[in-house]
Amino acid sequence: MLNRLAVSISLLLSCGTLVAAEWQLPPDKGTLEPEAISTILAGNDYPETSGYQRKTEYIDFSAYGQNFTQVVVTLTPDKPRKHKGRKLVVVGGEPGSEYAMDFLETPEGKEGPGVWLAKRGVTFIGLTRVGRWNFFDKSGNGSWKDIPIEVRMPIFNRQQSAPWSAADFDVKTNNGQAPTSGDSNLYRLPKDGSALYNQMLATTAHTYLTGYQKAIEHALPPAQRKKSFMLYWGMSTGGAFLYPLAKYLPPDGYLGWGTSSTGLAYAYRKAAQNDYKSAYAKTAMRLRERGLDDFGYYTRELDANTREQWWQGVLKSPRFKSGEDAPMQFGAAALTENALRLWQAEWLPAEYRQRGLAALVNEVMEPSFPPVALKKLAVLDMNGLKDEAIPPKVVDAHRVVMEPYVGKYRVARVSGFQHYLYKQDSIKVVGSLWLRFIDSGYFDTK
Repeated sequence: MLNRLAVSISLLLSCGTLVAAEWQLPPDKGTLEPEAISTILAGNDYPETSGYQRKTEYIDFSAYGQNFTQVVVTLTPDKPRKHKGRKLVVVGGEPGSEYAMDFLETPEGKEGPGVWLAKRGVTFIGLTRVGRWNFFDKSGNGSWKDIPIEVRMPIFNRQQSAPWSAADFDVKTNNGQAPTSGDSNLYRLPKDGSALYNQMLATTAHTYLTGYQKAIEHALPPAQRKKSFMLYWGMSTGGAFLYPLAKYLPPDGYLGWGTSSTGLAYAYRKAAQNDYKSAYAKTAMRLRERGLDDFGYYTRELDANTREQWWQGVLKSPRFKSGEDAPMQFGAAALTENALRLWQAEWLPAEYRQRGLAALVNEVMEPSFPPVALKKLAVLDMNGLKDEAIPPKVVDAHRVVMEPYVGKYRVARVSGFQHYLYKQDSIKVVGSLWLRFIDSGYFDTK
C-alpha cells in the first residue's frame, strides 16, 4: 500500500498536478501571497504546448472625413488551447505609451505576455490604437526608435508621405509637473489648420473603437468568432477602450491586469477624493510626451544602469499619449470642445451634419460610459499591491461605479507586484492566474 502511494505521489509530482493543487485562486478582494507566488514560479502548471505564427495586418478606414490605418498583430498557435470546446482567444488593448509589439517583447528584450499565452495555445490579438504605429519603420515592426522622441506625433495612416516635423506643432510645458500616471510635464499641440490638426481632431474615442472593431473582426472573422471563447484584456489605458467596445463587439468576458476603467469610473474616483478638476482639464487636441522621467516613475526599483538599458528598449514604443486622455478621464469640457470643433470643420462629411450636432456630441462622449452589453459578462479586475497607476483604493473606487453594470465582478490582487508586466516572473504568475480563472469557469456566464 505504501509503495503504491509513493508511486502515485511520484507520478503527481512528475506531471505537476500536486504542485498545481498547492496554490489556490484568491477570493474576491483577496491577495495572492508570496508563498503562493513562489509555488507558481517553482512549478510548471501551464507548460509550453505549442509553437505559433505571427502576422501583422493593416486595415484602412475613414472617420469624420480623415483617413486612418488600423494595425493588428496576431499570434496564432499551432495547437490551439480550448475552453468548453471553443478556441481560447485573448485580445490585448495596449497601454498609454506603447503599441502592440510591447505585448510580444519586454523592455529587456525577452518574451512578453502575448507570446507567453501563444506558447500555451492561446490565440493572441494585439491591438495598436490608430496613430501609434510608425509606418516608416523599414523593419515593418512599427518601431519609433529612429524618430527622436521630441518630435514624435501620431502617424495615422500608411499613405502619409513623411513623419511630422517640428513645424507642425507647438510645444508647451506644465510648469515642471512631476510625472504621474495621469499627467506629464511636456505637451505638444498641433497647429490650427494643419493636416496634423485635422487628423488629431478626428481621432475621437469612437475612431479608436472603430479601428479596434475592424481589427478584431479581421483577425477573428464572424465564423471563427462563433467557435472561439474571446476575452478582452486592456493593459492600463487599454481598458478604457475595451470596455465601451462591448457595445459593438462583445467578448465572453474581461481579463484584467493593471486595467483602467471607464471614464465615468475615473471621474467618480476623483470626485470621491473631493477632486472635481478633471472634468475641466484642458486635454482637447493635446499630445502628452511620456519621456524618461515618466518611465522612471514606473521603474523606481531598478538601478540606474538597468533603467537606462530598459529605456533604450522602450524607445521602440510611441512614448506618447494623444487623444485617449479626455475619454478615459471623462474630461467633459475637452470632449465638448472636440465635438464642437469637429462640427465647425469645413471638411466634416455631410453624413455627420445630417445626423445633427446632438448626435455628434453624444458619439464623442458615449465611450466614457459603461455599455449595457457588460451586464451579460464577467469582469476580473486584477492588480499588484504596488501598482503605481491603479492601486487597490483606485480599483475599489472604480468597482463602485462599474459593478452594477456587469454580470459578475471580482477583484484579485498580487502581493509585491507593480503596474507593468516587465519581468518574466510577473508574466508567469499573472498568466497562470488567468488560465486558472478561465479553467475554474469564472467567465462561463452563458
